[in-house]
Amino acid sequence: MGLWGALRLNMDVHRAVALVGGGGKSSTMYALAREAADGGRRVIVTTSTHIMPHPGLFLTDNPDPDHLRACLAEHGVITLGTLGRADKLCGTGEIGVCKQAAGVVLIEADGARLMPLKIPADHEPVIPPESDAVIAVAGLDALDKPIAAACHRPERVAAFLDKPMEALVTEEDMLHILSSPLGGRKQVAPHMAYRCVLNKADGPDLARRGAEIQKALAGLGIDSIVKHYTEKERGGLCWF
Repeated sequence: MGLWGALRLNMDVHRAVALVGGGGKSSTMYALAREAADGGRRVIVTTSTHIMPHPGLFLTDNPDPDHLRACLAEHGVITLGTLGRADKLCGTGEIGVCKQAAGVVLIEADGARLMPLKIPADHEPVIPPESDAVIAVAGLDALDKPIAAACHRPERVAAFLDKPMEALVTEEDMLHILSSPLGGRKQVAPHMAYRCVLNKADGPDLARRGAEIQKALAGLGIDSIVKHYTEKERGGLCWF
């Protein structure tokens, strides 16, 4: 089963998918893009925050729908964004237009500076209202590490969990973050499907612990998967 199916997402229904949370968003976004393209969809990859441009994808900063359709007809999968600071892309904010032009739109809607876990700041995440689904990503490699060392915005994580910064991250902590409207579910509107990716299940112990979190999420009505990307797959460069 592919990633879309494992996440119980339908490309014809969940056409605009926003990704939030910790480490693994870009890998997951490009894996979804590859599957969608292989399934015959034309795909736009974009951001509502900042991402590094994918060197293998055609890049345009022009959100005109006719231009986007022409680019998609030629390339199949494209990136829409404007180069800004530090060679990162900023989004154009035209998600509705993207949905008119493409079959699938994938939006990186959060930042974590490669850290596996986070609690969003007041201005985060930036989930476009046109999104049909939100995927929250968390890295299982945060488990058993101090909050200060394993989390982006660790002071917010510590305050949210009511723990000191030196406390070790537990399965219960990750479950609490992913299931909370102050954590992974922040700004997820009622009409948006919500899914979780428990990433970095590198080895049997983390895979087992990820499966325990997955079961607990299911008990709360949240679909999730336990995932491991190979070194080649990380960052998604290999798919395009």
